[in-house]
Amino acid sequence: MAAWGRGGLKLSLATCLGLTIVGCSGPRQPMEEPNQADQDNWAAAPHIDKVTLQGSGVVVSGQAPAGARVILSNALGQAMAAGADSQGRFELRVGREALGHVLTPEIQIGQTPTPGPERLFLAGDGAVVAALLIDGGPSRRLTDGPALDAVDGDGRALLASGRSTPGQRVEVKSEGETAVAVADEAGLWTAPLSRAGDRAVQIEIGGERYAYPGPGPATGRAERAGQGWRVTRALSDAARQTSWFPDRAGSTAASETSLTPH
Repeated sequence: MAAWGRGGLKLSLATCLGLTIVGCSGPRQPMEEPNQADQDNWAAAPHIDKVTLQGSGVVVSGQAPAGARVILSNALGQAMAAGADSQGRFELRVGREALGHVLTPEIQIGQTPTPGPERLFLAGDGAVVAALLIDGGPSRRLTDGPALDAVDGDGRALLASGRSTPGQRVEVKSEGETAVAVADEAGLWTAPLSRAGDRAVQIEIGGERYAYPGPGPATGRAERAGQGWRVTRALSDAARQTSWFPDRAGSTAASETSLTPH
């Protein structure tokens, strides 16, 4: 049972995943590789794969090392924890008070908590939006969304992402640029928009238009922005990342939504 208790990355948007850009010039630069210590920590970190709506809150579940203590904490120093079972599965019941916060998943084996590369974003009232935020990379929406799951920006460029039929070609249009992506075997696709810039722009996918509102103040808290939810985080003194999740048309609260992130 979970309980509340204790009180310079740059977004390489135009180089993510080696996707084809129509009309985009300039060579790609390789993303910086994490060091071995980071890789070891991330391998051991909790892996969230499902968010289930329950009452006025949610249940967060996933995989961690068997017997590890799994912790979700926010920037206010509040935390909730639960133990992973012998198969490594865990469930954390998250109350309504956590909605609107960015939560850090950690494991604790012994005395030292170890965070992973993902952050859990929860927002909404009724139709909750849940997503995994990744510093310098595309967000992974865990709940149902439209053709456009998310837009991430670093102050200079944008990265659009979503889900489709595996192998399907997806065209993303904005500011006279067409980015072409192909959904992977899990149905996930990502398309960098190098011409748009991180500002308010129109994005079109499959004839549907989405008004990305641009970045907001770096509070690390959820806020309504246009027809969606937005969070802007400070990754360092100089680096910021904005993640925007457009509303699903006619969305209503569902009992369970899940995605196995990659």
